[in-house]
Amino acid sequence: MNLKDILSQFKGASDEDELQKMFRELAPAFLYGGYIQVRDDYEVYIRTVEFYFHSEKVDGVHDPIVYHRNGRDLDNVPYFPLMTLHAHASGFDIAFESEAGEYRASALIRAYEVKTRDGRFLIIWDKEKGKFVSSSNYGFNTQSTYLYALLNGFALGNGTDVRWMDSPRQQSLTVTEKKRQNVYQYDTDGNKVKCERLWSFTREERL
Repeated sequence: MNLKDILSQFKGASDEDELQKMFRELAPAFLYGGYIQVRDDYEVYIRTVEFYFHSEKVDGVHDPIVYHRNGRDLDNVPYFPLMTLHAHASGFDIAFESEAGEYRASALIRAYEVKTRDGRFLIIWDKEKGKFVSSSNYGFNTQSTYLYALLNGFALGNGTDVRWMDSPRQQSLTVTEKKRQNVYQYDTDGNKVKCERLWSFTREERL
C-alpha cells in the first residue's frame, strides 16, 4: 500500500503503549516508502521521523507540544486533510489528523537526505548562512527548520510542485527508536521534564 492508504487506516488510540506499537509499524512507510519530490529539482528522503499525537478528548492521550490543536493558539482549529504538509516553527509535518476520531497526528521530518537531479547530495555546511552545498559524498541533515529553504515557495500553484512520491525501497528495517528531540512535559508538581515517549524513529541505512 502507498503512504496515503496506510495513514488512512490509522485510527489513533487512547493508550500510550498501543500508540507506540502503531508508530513503530508506521515508521517504515515514511523511512523506506518514498520521498518528497520538489519539482524536478530535489528529492527529500526522511531519515528520522518523529510522531506527534494529541487527542482533543478530555480522557485521551495529550501531547501539548503539538502546534496544530485546539487551545494552543486558537480554539476550534480546523482539521487538516490527510497528508497535508504543515510548516511550523520546528520544520515540516506530514499530517494525518481525524475530525471523526477527534485527534491530531503528524510526522515531523527531523533528519533527511536531499538528492539533486544529477544524483548529488545537498548538505548544509554553514549554520550561520544556512546554505546548502552540492556534494558527491553522502550526507544528511538534522536541521529540520532548514527545510524552509527547499520547500517554501514551491508549494504554490496547482499543488504538485511539492508532493509525496511512493517509491518503496529494499529495506533491512534497521530502525532505531528513541526519544523525540527537545520535547518536554510537566509532572504532577508542575516541573518541566523531558518527555519519555519513544516516538522518534531513525533509518540507519544510507540511500
